[in-house]
Amino acid sequence: MKEKKDWSLNDAETMTKNFIDHIYEHYYKSYLLDSTRYERINNWLFTSVAIIGFLVTILLGIKEILKGQIGQTGDTTLTIIAFILPSLSSVLLLYWTQKGYKKKEEIREEARIECKYYVNEARIRFTRAKENPEELEKLYHWLNEKVRRLQQNQAKSYFSVHNLMERSNEPDS
Repeated sequence: MKEKKDWSLNDAETMTKNFIDHIYEHYYKSYLLDSTRYERINNWLFTSVAIIGFLVTILLGIKEILKGQIGQTGDTTLTIIAFILPSLSSVLLLYWTQKGYKKKEEIREEARIECKYYVNEARIRFTRAKENPEELEKLYHWLNEKVRRLQQNQAKSYFSVHNLMERSNEPDS
């Protein structure tokens, strides 16, 4: 088991470097994962809806082409499938829009870009401020404030989308 070093024994340079690394590891990577996850969900749902639409068109075409050859059972089966698929597509579209996946992807992607900028800027400033405790403290406070604001904006944006989607599911009073 790895023993943790007492943080209060660290100098300003170590504390600032560790903080920059922490922001990268825990904030930037989290935004990247969320952005990627929402992108995958959006792509999967979009592809599913598009494929379902294509299948309905194909099924209706096959039904018309094979009208006299598939019999009543085949005709009924194709009609049922052609009816069910758009219903499934509608449910997927409703789920997609109600969950706000596209907006959540945009929100997390914006945070990823902004957080990466802060980390890169902090690294540049760190190299210039090394061994100057006052400059390192300023850098630490600058990064802390930027990340605090980013987190507040993320919370407001993310939860406003999430809560908006939940409120839209509530029955009217």
